[in-house]
Amino acid sequence: MQIEIPEPLLKRLQQHATPFVDTPVSVIERWADFYEQHNQQKNGKPESKSAGVNHVPTIPNGVRQFDAKRPPSLFHTRVRGEFGSTSFSNWNDLLRIAHVYALKKAGGFEELRKMTRAQIRKGAYSDEGYRFVPEIGVSIQGVDAGHAWEYALRLAIHLKVPVKAEIEWRHNDKAAHPGERGFMFWTP
Repeated sequence: MQIEIPEPLLKRLQQHATPFVDTPVSVIERWADFYEQHNQQKNGKPESKSAGVNHVPTIPNGVRQFDAKRPPSLFHTRVRGEFGSTSFSNWNDLLRIAHVYALKKAGGFEELRKMTRAQIRKGAYSDEGYRFVPEIGVSIQGVDAGHAWEYALRLAIHLKVPVKAEIEWRHNDKAAHPGERGFMFWTP
C-alpha cells in the first residue's frame, strides 16, 4: 500500500525530523508512539492491565514530561531511574545496566556489538575513556548524558524492556532547563 502525503503535511513532518536520519515513515512512527503513550485510555476508562501491555508511569507534580525518542539537551543533568526492573543512579550507571541486561539477552559479545551503538571492547580496557564492567567482562567507552540515553534507549527498544528516567538540570546557564526536573520513559 502507498500513501500520498500532501505537501502541507509533509512540511509538518519535516519540522519534527532529524535531517539525513528520519524518513516520513520514521516521523509518523514517532508520532504514533507518542500518541499511544499519552492516550492509554479507551472509552474514558483506564485500560486493564494485561499481559504485554505496559502503562504510562505516574509522573510527579511539577515535573515536565519529554519524548524519550526526542529528548532535550541532557548536558548539565543528574538522572535516576530504571532499566527494566533495575534501578540506576547516574548516566554511566544506566549505560552499564543496559549493557549488562543486553549481554544476558544477546548471549555473546558479538551479538551485543551488533545491538549497541556504544563503543565496547571485550575484556578489561581502561584507555580512551573505557570503563571495565566485570559482571560481563566488557569495557564500555564513557559518553555524555545525551549519548548514554540514546544508547540505553536503543537497547531498551531492541530488547523490549521498559526504561524510565527522572532528570534534574543543574542550575547552570548552559543547561537546557536550569533548575527544572523532567521525566522520560519508553515502554514496549
